[in-house]
Amino acid sequence: MNKLIAVPCFNEEENISLCIDSLLDLKKNYEIDFDILVVNDGSRDKTLDILEQHDKNILLISSKQNYGLAEVFNSILYFSREQKYSELLIFDSDNQYPSEDIPKLFKKLSEDNVDIVIGSRDFKSMNHFSSSKKFFQRLGSFLVSFSLGNNLNDVTSGFRAYSSRAIDTLFVTNSFTYTLESLYQAKRENLRFSDIEIRYTNKTRDSRLFDSNYEYISKSIKIIFKSLLIYRSKLSVALIAILLSLPGISLFSRFFIKYIQEGSNAGNIQSLVVGVGYFNSLFIAIVLFSIVLNNYKNKIFFLTNLYKPKHF
Repeated sequence: MNKLIAVPCFNEEENISLCIDSLLDLKKNYEIDFDILVVNDGSRDKTLDILEQHDKNILLISSKQNYGLAEVFNSILYFSREQKYSELLIFDSDNQYPSEDIPKLFKKLSEDNVDIVIGSRDFKSMNHFSSSKKFFQRLGSFLVSFSLGNNLNDVTSGFRAYSSRAIDTLFVTNSFTYTLESLYQAKRENLRFSDIEIRYTNKTRDSRLFDSNYEYISKSIKIIFKSLLIYRSKLSVALIAILLSLPGISLFSRFFIKYIQEGSNAGNIQSLVVGVGYFNSLFIAIVLFSIVLNNYKNKIFFLTNLYKPKHF
């Protein structure tokens, strides 16, 4: 199997050498054959200088501008397709995930015949996470898993392995991160995904992806809502239509309940008229919303097929 371990990297002068060394040690001690790709996403410190010192051991893609983690993910997928890698694993450059567990993810990917394996963190044992952060992580994983119809313990973990089918299929459209949207796309494309608990998680520097937990939660909610509309549009439109129908049903009930019981209900004729007008307006709104949604999905289709990575 032709394996690639990809490392997204931004301003990691303090960590990147340790990260690369841990992967090289893994390659030597576990006798696993893989290539290492580091994507330098516009680092402004000495990260690029350090990476160039490792040029004999790694593949390097670099940009002068910081485009964000989602774009890095798309660039990694593009590179993996172009170079025809059969398995891909994303490993964070800050060393928060255990490199020793990489063989476990690759093994589960092939033996269980799945397309995505998530390295799931044990939030209870993570003392460097606040109680509120642990709560929202577990709550978010539960809600996303429920909407996907799967049982995943850690939907935001970036420690993941991908099959060739996933490499050929996935493409994220948001500008924040790949972890959530890729799961909804995988569900639509009938990709199989699972998780496996990793042995520990290191405490590292503060995230450079967001400035506060509020920003992280608000952006994640937007991605989930957008993903539901794009990748589970039939279910989403049906649920929205049902919820918005409740006021109209209430108006109709005021007229029809008494009409059925007594044979007439002249006193609530206004409710019937307003209810009819409400449902007409709702029908038009849903039709217009569906047109806008389809146009947006067509835009994503062309964006995906005409995509050219910014890191090349």
